[in-house]
Amino acid sequence: MLKALKSLFSLPVEQGEQISYQKAVAALLMEVMLADNEINEQEEGQVKRFLREVSELGDDIDILYEEARSGVDQANDLYQFTKVINETATLEQKMLLLKALWRVALADGDLDSYEDHRIRTISELLFMPHSEFIQAKLFVLNEMKAV
Repeated sequence: MLKALKSLFSLPVEQGEQISYQKAVAALLMEVMLADNEINEQEEGQVKRFLREVSELGDDIDILYEEARSGVDQANDLYQFTKVINETATLEQKMLLLKALWRVALADGDLDSYEDHRIRTISELLFMPHSEFIQAKLFVLNEMKAV
């Protein structure tokens, strides 16, 4: 019995499809958009706007959006996405992402507690200090008041 259990741990782990940086960012934006179980046009527009700004995909944004949507539906957790970002992004890029997550959450004019919790979880998985989490939130709230 013990030998059978040991053999399970010696099997090579199969590598799944590698997640690109763009897809990871899109998936996290999607996670926030879907956190309150409502898809809002303003939130969807905010996701696509940010993806256009940070990528060079142009009209292919809709393809990335749909891939991220199906990826989120199939995902077991957020770690697979945040891991890719942690391996690639600078602190400044993570802060920009955090602000984008807040813009998505606040796009419909209502901050749902599920959205807040999802952003908090993502922030922690990105190893962002709590002060950065709060700064990003306040920055976007002030930005929205100015408009």
